[in-house]
Amino acid sequence: MRQMRSLGLGVILAGLGAWLATGLWAADRVVAAHYPPLMIEGGDSERPGLAVEIMEEAARRVGREIEITFLPFERAIHALQTEPATLMPSLFYGKKRDDVFQWLVEIDRAELRFGFLEGQVDDLEMARGLEAIAIERGTTSEVLLKGLGFDNLELVNAPSASAQMLATGRVGAWLLTQDLMQEVWDDLGLSPELQFGEIVHVVPIFLVGSLNLPDAIAGAYRAAVEEMITDGTVAAIKARY
Repeated sequence: MRQMRSLGLGVILAGLGAWLATGLWAADRVVAAHYPPLMIEGGDSERPGLAVEIMEEAARRVGREIEITFLPFERAIHALQTEPATLMPSLFYGKKRDDVFQWLVEIDRAELRFGFLEGQVDDLEMARGLEAIAIERGTTSEVLLKGLGFDNLELVNAPSASAQMLATGRVGAWLLTQDLMQEVWDDLGLSPELQFGEIVHVVPIFLVGSLNLPDAIAGAYRAAVEEMITDGTVAAIKARY
């Protein structure tokens, strides 16, 4: 199986080489949003975010250069939809966007939970009774809760804003993954200790590309990450976070 995957990557790289021979070489445009530990704005070379590291290693394996620009989440999504040949290291899969991006390869699975400071918010029904829940605009959390008829949502532009609203008592809970919430909470130096409910939804995390990303580039990144999953590189990167 390992040999077959390597052969597949070799075939794709040969096609990519032929495409590059046309003289259309340029560094790949990559947009990201600050969602630690997946993507860390201002992170150093040792800790740029696990999804960023996966993409950087995939680019190295296929001989591509990348230029990463951090943007607010909704602007990053807009860039993916409107700019030519653009990639994003990680995005939670959601039906709202299933036909507007190329979902290149799954890199992880996210377990959504409610974060809270007091009481108990273990599940969706408990959350439905809260006065307000903080979530980021355009995210899978918004799609999930709106699809279930939640009308007590406070929409913000960044995870840091959700954390601040929870810390100051303006909302009773925040819906995201435990590691993301905890890292943002710690980065902001907030207190008291953040508590977490049970898993309420599991969603795949993908490396994604714009619909106009050339097939040769999309295929090369997909094959490289699949090879990295098989040889243990992706698992080793995740373990550092």
